[in-house]
Amino acid sequence: MVRSRKAWLSERFWSQVKASVPIACVDVIVSDSRGAILLGWRRIRPYINVWALPGGRIHLREDISTAARRSLTAQGIHAEDFFLVGVFPISFPTRFDISICIAARHFSGNARPDGTEFKRIGWFKSLPRETGQNYRKMIARWRKMRRMPQLVKFNRF
Repeated sequence: MVRSRKAWLSERFWSQVKASVPIACVDVIVSDSRGAILLGWRRIRPYINVWALPGGRIHLREDISTAARRSLTAQGIHAEDFFLVGVFPISFPTRFDISICIAARHFSGNARPDGTEFKRIGWFKSLPRETGQNYRKMIARWRKMRRMPQLVKFNRF
């Protein structure tokens, strides 16, 4: 979806919003049959020049599944079956995010970088050294949860 420039907030107002309220975000874990995880090399702040999970802000009146599908579609991936991994508060010098991390159990498509958020994209069994710390926490929790099928089933949405 392409937005016209008129739809965006002024930089001044956006800075005030970020300094005043938490930003709701979704991060999505996609894993292939070998257990490799999809990561992208970030081109934008606040996580610039790190390997990151696909995701982004949740738009006004958008549910979590829709936000996840939108984020994955931008990377060439289609997924429908999601479950909650956890909610992670993330503090940056200029803002505070609440990331809702979910995992996609099944997916299709060929991953490709969107050119805006990610410069390149890859599948990793071992996380690269440059993986963002918050993403490492999310992935660690998901790997632990995956070993408990009853928990995964309970967290499905």
